[in-house]
Amino acid sequence: MNNKLKDKLVIGTWPLSGDYGHVNLKIVQETLETCYEHGLREFDTAPSYGNGFIEHCLGNVMANKDDVLINTKVGNAAFLGKSFSVDDMRISFEQSLKRLSIEKVNILFLHNPRDDLDNNKVVIDFMSNLQEEGKLRFKGISLAKNYDYDPEFLKEFDVVQDDGNLLDMRFINLDLPKRINFMARSPLAGGILSGNITAESIFPVGDHRSGWLIGERLNSILRRVNKLTTEFDMEIIELAKKFVFSNSKIQKVIFGVKNPEHVSSILRRTDTQELDLETVEKLIKLYLDDFGLEGEKHLSF
Repeated sequence: MNNKLKDKLVIGTWPLSGDYGHVNLKIVQETLETCYEHGLREFDTAPSYGNGFIEHCLGNVMANKDDVLINTKVGNAAFLGKSFSVDDMRISFEQSLKRLSIEKVNILFLHNPRDDLDNNKVVIDFMSNLQEEGKLRFKGISLAKNYDYDPEFLKEFDVVQDDGNLLDMRFINLDLPKRINFMARSPLAGGILSGNITAESIFPVGDHRSGWLIGERLNSILRRVNKLTTEFDMEIIELAKKFVFSNSKIQKVIFGVKNPEHVSSILRRTDTQELDLETVEKLIKLYLDDFGLEGEKHLSF
């Protein structure tokens, strides 16, 4: 992978947290070390991922590495759960700094707020104060799925994070000023675009996908994937990666990893050739037409 694409790549740590199923501590350490050895320097995490477990691991592995950028979140604290009160967020953030063994984060995201923000201005002031204290570089917001945000509220942030992949392109309708970066998460749609999920796939109870990626929804989503594979002469995983790296509205992409092989796969299977504008526009049109499916919009990703 060339340096341009590496700069766009952010490593997501949720799969390493244990929330997708059991993880081995040694594998976690090896995975994070592999990321660093391959020149990957930006990581996305949250205190709720494994109730602080992965933040603690990042702190252990990345301590004293001045070139690493860590992005974390507030609003969903370890063991406490969702709370956007300033007092709770302040405590959660200070705990994150301790687990991460750092004094300052790169981006601090509000973690998927919905109707649980009592006062938007108070929250923005809280984050701005942290900036003035030198504890964060940029204010960010991670958008909750299928929730409509006030565009004026979004303009208060430096970075907006949301799902962005071949099966979910709601981000193309975000009207953000040029100064605000968009960070796409779930580029492989929870593994659906990896090419490894079939109609027979069953996820363990500890995997969050076990509650929704099943039955009629799974079959409908796989019909969309099949449409992509028949329309384009490219492996679905390669097409998915090239799409997020080629889209001009996406400044950063979060790829979740669960082992060293995942890291190597991301780097190995994404070459320097991006998709041309015509192909990107064709993919967007296919998405807007819901892949030619009738009456299945409610079963989308």
